[in-house]
Amino acid sequence: MKRNPLFAKTTIAVTALAAAISATLLAQDSTTEVQVLAQRVATLQAEVVNLEAENEIENLQGIFGFYYDKNQWQQAADLFTEDATLEWGGSGVYAGKARILAWLQSHGAEGPQAGVLNDQMQLQPIVTVAPDGLTAKARWHLFSQEAKHSVEHYWGTGIYENEYRNEDGVWKLSKLKLYSSMRTPYDDGWGVTALPRSTPDTDLPPDQAPTIDYANYPAVFVPPFHYDHPVTGVPVVAVPAADAVTSLADTAAISSALNTLNVRIGLLQDADAVERLHTIYGYYLAHNQWDELTGIFTEDGTIEIALRGVYKGRASVRRNLDLYGVQNELHGTLHNHMQYQPVIHIAADGQSALMRSRAWSLMGNYGGVGRFMGGTYENRFEKRDGVWQLHMDQQINTYFAVYDTGWKDLEWRPAPGITDTNPPDAPPTIYFEMYPRAFLPPYHYQNPVTGR
Repeated sequence: MKRNPLFAKTTIAVTALAAAISATLLAQDSTTEVQVLAQRVATLQAEVVNLEAENEIENLQGIFGFYYDKNQWQQAADLFTEDATLEWGGSGVYAGKARILAWLQSHGAEGPQAGVLNDQMQLQPIVTVAPDGLTAKARWHLFSQEAKHSVEHYWGTGIYENEYRNEDGVWKLSKLKLYSSMRTPYDDGWGVTALPRSTPDTDLPPDQAPTIDYANYPAVFVPPFHYDHPVTGVPVVAVPAADAVTSLADTAAISSALNTLNVRIGLLQDADAVERLHTIYGYYLAHNQWDELTGIFTEDGTIEIALRGVYKGRASVRRNLDLYGVQNELHGTLHNHMQYQPVIHIAADGQSALMRSRAWSLMGNYGGVGRFMGGTYENRFEKRDGVWQLHMDQQINTYFAVYDTGWKDLEWRPAPGITDTNPPDAPPTIYFEMYPRAFLPPYHYQNPVTGR
């Protein structure tokens, strides 16, 4: 849900069209003027479809990542078209949904598994929707944290170049292709050990050999880009279908279409505003700016983090934040708090939104101990007096890990829990376990393809 230049252009164009239609109505219908306006509205409709598709595809890929994390192989496979292909590093190509499911299932039992960490983060999307709005391509970064308790733990990176298809109004993955770039044991790091690219599985041979030969870091390989250079390349321009233009036969039809466009653009603006607000949250949290952070909550908002219980209302939210440090005091302290891979759903009336995203923190004290924290947000936002605000902030922690230990030998510990000297207004609404135990944070959404 990044800021696309087309987004601002489309919004401005709809406003200008409204004025043009009013002028045409005052001057009485002119066939030529109506045709010109119809063409402009149809072009805007195609652009809005493009922007909506970007949001849906970003949600789809983010949902794939969350399913993959928790070994939800059937749910993940259901996101693909029947004739889809999957090629993961040097695995070779698996063709068709059934074969993709078999490949996924070869990675472990179905569902969250104790002692398994498999955070597969989907980052940095560049989505390009075809002019007809029915297919798309996207480039993503993969950043992975993987572990089997008491056995091994790894860092990994890669680049996806994926393809998507709209089937009966539902976006699906039609091609998943991951170019692996780096994999290293956590204990060594990439400055010491660089593992080679994966090879085809002999127990579950692929349907086709790998489509391209390359090597992982420390070798140099740049995965091909599906898009032209954004400055020197030729931009893709949406072309409206002829029937979309001819259906706008008079100013009444154009005006009705324009009203619909205003609603759809409003929902796109809402998704953008929610993601911006959640990102701003992270910057305030990372710098102990508690007053500023409290200010983005609704008056009756709640915060619930790390099983500390529920703090209700802005005053209690502010009190909760004192658990994490002193206002604006960070000397010698590191707390990089990052949120990414958002899956955002705006209510039809544009007054509320639900969002799932990842959280990852780098924390520590200079001369002391460095720590990681991984987790999942399931938050609710509400629009009050036309302004988006955070209404329910809920973070479910995946792990807290000391840098020197990593995940392999991480001893189980409960989340911090309730602090007696700064108690919540209500107990936790959900109890969860952290790695190396298994827990699946509930989803606010159904599978976007199957509805399960």
